[in-house]
Amino acid sequence: MARSDNWRINRSSIMAVEGAQLLKALRKVAGAVGLPKEYTIKFMSEKVGANIDFTKKEVVVGAGRLLTEAPLPADKMDVLVGLTLHEVGHYMVDTHRVMVGISSMHRLLFREFCNIGEDVVVESYVRSNPNLADYDKALCNWATMPVREAKGNKLLELWIEYGLVHKVNYEKMDKLPQEMKDAMGQLVALTGWLRRVPFWPERCAAYLKYWEQLEELITNPPELVEPEMAKQDGGSRQEPKGSESGSESQYSDTPEDSDDKKNGEDGTGEQDSSGENGTKGETEKTDDGDKVDDNDSASSGSGESGQDMGETEAVDDTLDRPLAPNEDDAISGKLAKEIENALETEQEDVTDEVLEMLDKAWVGYNIHKQFPVIRSRETKTPLIKPDQLLRKKLERILTIRKRLQARTMHGERYGRIDKRHLHRVVTDQKVFSLRYKFPDGFPDTKILLDLSGSMCGREADEVLEAAGALQSVVNAEVWCYYKSNNGIVKLIRVDDGKLIHQCVSDGGTPSGLAILGVSVGMKNGGLIVHLTDGQHNVGQSPWLAHWALKKRGVNLVNLVWGNQYMTKYYDLDGMNVRRLHGLAEFPDALYGILVEQSKLGNLVKR
Repeated sequence: MARSDNWRINRSSIMAVEGAQLLKALRKVAGAVGLPKEYTIKFMSEKVGANIDFTKKEVVVGAGRLLTEAPLPADKMDVLVGLTLHEVGHYMVDTHRVMVGISSMHRLLFREFCNIGEDVVVESYVRSNPNLADYDKALCNWATMPVREAKGNKLLELWIEYGLVHKVNYEKMDKLPQEMKDAMGQLVALTGWLRRVPFWPERCAAYLKYWEQLEELITNPPELVEPEMAKQDGGSRQEPKGSESGSESQYSDTPEDSDDKKNGEDGTGEQDSSGENGTKGETEKTDDGDKVDDNDSASSGSGESGQDMGETEAVDDTLDRPLAPNEDDAISGKLAKEIENALETEQEDVTDEVLEMLDKAWVGYNIHKQFPVIRSRETKTPLIKPDQLLRKKLERILTIRKRLQARTMHGERYGRIDKRHLHRVVTDQKVFSLRYKFPDGFPDTKILLDLSGSMCGREADEVLEAAGALQSVVNAEVWCYYKSNNGIVKLIRVDDGKLIHQCVSDGGTPSGLAILGVSVGMKNGGLIVHLTDGQHNVGQSPWLAHWALKKRGVNLVNLVWGNQYMTKYYDLDGMNVRRLHGLAEFPDALYGILVEQSKLGNLVKR
């Protein structure tokens, strides 16, 4: 079972919303392992480079090959978390300091040598935490599948196969020249030491030391003498099989490898550097059966020259290093912009929660997914100032409510005292014991506005004024809703402090889905004030939503605005409806709402 399936929430079938929710989850993961708050997580796109940009404080994750469906399956989510942990791990082990320390000293091929070593360090760092090891293993399994088998005369490829891919073809290793065997022994020792995650100055010194000893073999690899080995290299280059490794153990007879096992299994990775994937400058001969794999040629900052160290011939061959960035890892610029907009407007998919509420309230009723319900926040449109006259009327009503609440509690308190001297308890208890009283404070309220295409002109302006005035005197959220042309039910939060944003009416009227969508997160005793013209025409009806809310203990009051002939969806059993001819009747309707919500209607009539 995928680990992320235990904790991930807020999935979506809309790719932009799914991408935004993934970034939120990845940022929480990165923060939990130590990434500073000023750093942010982004997906690699056509305009954004790969890896960590320390100047902009960005960690860029190449998720293009993973973000192919929405919602993202749990197994791919594990890989994405592992990829993020790997990139953050490079920050935690100071890979950037290592790359800065060697960038001005040596040729680009040496930087690739350091990249492999840093990937080994990051892998050990991530897997040292048992809670994170499974994510890195999932990443390793996914990233090493397309890696080609190492050529017998390429020392760096053999190191990648041993240290990162975790596959060793012992039959091939036995046929290597003695100088290659000795060099691999040195790299095995270096790998075992790197898995202890030493400090970055020590790693810089180690890379320089081992590079001086192995540079000749790396830049001028020996030719393969045995024809059988050459044939094997040419034919089995694309996808190595586990059976070719000869054994799952990895140089288990070396003392350095015993340290490797103590520090966990290996992983794969990437870090920030320019020119990571090229091996130009090598003056070797390639076999006839060998093909060039250029999947990693799109890494950021690549631009190696074949004239380093006096060499004049460049070989068009690249290292097939796991997780080396390529063009397939970037998402489209359009999707990146949509994800950025979804993050800015705090888009959230509540479709599953809405369907769950309907299923619980209507057992056996055929509830099926029709339209996705997306909640977001408006931030760009102008703010509306509340009508001061209407605001004063509402404040006066709330003052009356507070006085009635004080008198009710005063009478109940004195009733408890006087009952001790009563003899006719059966009759007098009804006078002094008040069963209901106003709850302390204003109820948890959300104001829901129908701003579909039918709410146009005066009606749309009046409901916005009514919502703005009420929101200015009570602590309430203001939401509007409509169905867009692409079939999405949009719930937009428009309140900003004590003001609300301007909205334009558009689309269909999914009243039932909107009522349930806005109720997500509300507790027992909450109140939804729904302002509409009564023309429901999309999705489940308000009547179904009313009973689903009643089962949860959330109260719903519908204020049908203006049109008195469009109430067939609200003139049903149990529905709480108020009909308003215009904005002038809104204060009286609010008073009736408060009285009924507190269950003191009969007492007030007396």
